[in-house]
Amino acid sequence: MNNHNESPFGNPRFLISIVAVFLFLWGWQYYISKNYAQPGVVSTQSTDSAQNVQKSKKAEETPKTFKQEGTNQATPSNRPLPADEKTFTYEDENVKWQISSNGMGLNYYELKKYFDRNQNPISFSSADKIFGMMVDQAPVQFALTQVAPDEFTGQAVVAGKNIKRAIKFNKDLMHFESSTQFDRGVGNITYSFSDKKHEVKNKTFFMPSFERQDFLFRESGKISTDSISSLKPGEGHTKTAANVTLATIGTQYFTQALIDKSEIAPSASMSVQNSMANMAVNYELKNAQATEIKQMYFVGPKLGENLQKIDPILAEVMDYGIFGFIAKPLLMLLKLMHQLLGNWGLAIIGLTLVVRLIMLPFNILSFKSARAMQKIQPLLQAARDKYKGDPMAVNRETMAIMKQHKANPLSGCLPMLIQIPVFFALWKAIGSSIEIYQQPFFGWITDLSSHDRFFVLPVLMGVTMFFQQKLTPTTMDPTQAKILNFMPIIFTLFMLSLPSGLTLYNFISALFGVTQQYFLLRDNSKDNSALKTVEKRR
Repeated sequence: MNNHNESPFGNPRFLISIVAVFLFLWGWQYYISKNYAQPGVVSTQSTDSAQNVQKSKKAEETPKTFKQEGTNQATPSNRPLPADEKTFTYEDENVKWQISSNGMGLNYYELKKYFDRNQNPISFSSADKIFGMMVDQAPVQFALTQVAPDEFTGQAVVAGKNIKRAIKFNKDLMHFESSTQFDRGVGNITYSFSDKKHEVKNKTFFMPSFERQDFLFRESGKISTDSISSLKPGEGHTKTAANVTLATIGTQYFTQALIDKSEIAPSASMSVQNSMANMAVNYELKNAQATEIKQMYFVGPKLGENLQKIDPILAEVMDYGIFGFIAKPLLMLLKLMHQLLGNWGLAIIGLTLVVRLIMLPFNILSFKSARAMQKIQPLLQAARDKYKGDPMAVNRETMAIMKQHKANPLSGCLPMLIQIPVFFALWKAIGSSIEIYQQPFFGWITDLSSHDRFFVLPVLMGVTMFFQQKLTPTTMDPTQAKILNFMPIIFTLFMLSLPSGLTLYNFISALFGVTQQYFLLRDNSKDNSALKTVEKRR
């Protein structure tokens, strides 16, 4: 390894590796979708859409209220209620939602402290009712009763079978507990919820988007995702799964989730039709002995600590990719930095510096290896010239020279093997953390989860990478060197549409690399000068 590059974004091998990995992933996904997708079904992927990006704001604390509403009142979507529908509205400082006698589902669910790009509170609604219940594919009209301000019961009779449902809301963790009791002989019971399909912008390879939307479900103990955002406008989609204990529709920041706690393992049906993503969880009860279904529901932000407290299964909606084992501790470190520094932008800078300092010994090792390899280049060239017609002799002489001078080209690859998974893990940790959603840094950067609208950070990153390359001695041939000169431009274009928090990380990492490279080269120059002085005295 002849390259002295020590920082990730100035290292030619690292940059080429990143591009190669992206090309491989893109090619593999294209190959799978073309060759293995079933008719009408999109192949399962882990790249999905985030949207409804929202912002934590302090809302006025309002006392919790609970009121029964009359019929035919308009919901927030201005949709008139059926004449026979009875509703109750719950509201506290965090949420506002309305429960209906129709299936005992929710007409809407609003998060009062999270806002969209237009500064409207995040609100969820469903094609029918959120977590509404059907028996034998027919809606159930319950006699709905308030038991407590946050607890409801309903009774119904369907085909001579008694059904009783109870729902209780946990204000602290913002989740529901549901219990449905029924007489034996009921055919099947279905609970459904849905969300509008989000249209993701900037989905090209060099102008990617971090927005994603997907179905996520736990089937027979294994978590799987099915992409919604990868569908083309107007494209339909269907998928089924058996033995489901967790079923969700969500983005990288928010989710609607159903957790099964019953003795009966349900199935799940997922579909995208008419720009709506639909999830139905079905319990086949025809031959079942059980007479009760227990569930938990959650609608809200993906805050890992809260999800873990609600149920460990729910925490599995936090998708950090294949390098999740690295992303999770990095996210913990990011939160620690925020506690110390009080700003998420400064926390990202602090996290980047800590990671680079941890990597510093490996980078120094790589630098020394590259320097040793560069010093023996004349000897290696002489060996190639001497044994020009004997490849075996050239290899034998090369190994002998490297052993004599303790030069190991493989040690120069070690930092890259470590940095690549750390690089992707940091992207996942920063790009999927609701903690930094719409959080300001300073000046024009008012939202770390959105791209830099003036493109200052991407340009600074590109300029830094350019100087990094100029500081880096290389033995590349002219063709390779010309190709490498385009890397700063490519990465600048790549970062234009990505969250400014990620660009900030890349810029600080590259800036650290420039500084590191400068001092390593300066020390190397001093060593060479001292060596020449000693040789002259001899």
